[in-house]
Amino acid sequence: MTADEIKSLISKMNDEAWQKRDMAKAYQLYADEIVFHRPPFPPVTGLEANLQGDEGMLAAFGETSSTIHQLVVEGDTAVARWTWVGKHTGPLPTLGVPATGKEMELAGCTVYRFKDYKIVEQWEYSDMLGFLQQLGVVNFPG
Repeated sequence: MTADEIKSLISKMNDEAWQKRDMAKAYQLYADEIVFHRPPFPPVTGLEANLQGDEGMLAAFGETSSTIHQLVVEGDTAVARWTWVGKHTGPLPTLGVPATGKEMELAGCTVYRFKDYKIVEQWEYSDMLGFLQQLGVVNFPG
């Protein structure tokens, strides 16, 4: 795969998932054995398990959008720096946080590894502390 092909696939997947909210189309880019790493959470393995997680995010957040600010490709690996925005309108499945109605913004980077035109591994490094603060789950004194 060329760097331009990888950039195009990631941009399309991002658009399908977070602007059009069509996870079925977005997940056509993922391999069946995909492993998704998002510290501090345990890795999620397999297409169906990852799809359920992202569909849970769509259910918890209405009006989502995501902007890729930078996309760098070297060999079979790509890194995207992004900002994700959504309105918290439903319970957050992984944390059990009820809907707050708050607008949320999450900034982060994702590393993708490709094999045979599919994403086989993904690592997300994002500002989870800031995310939890926006939800009101974590508060700092002062």
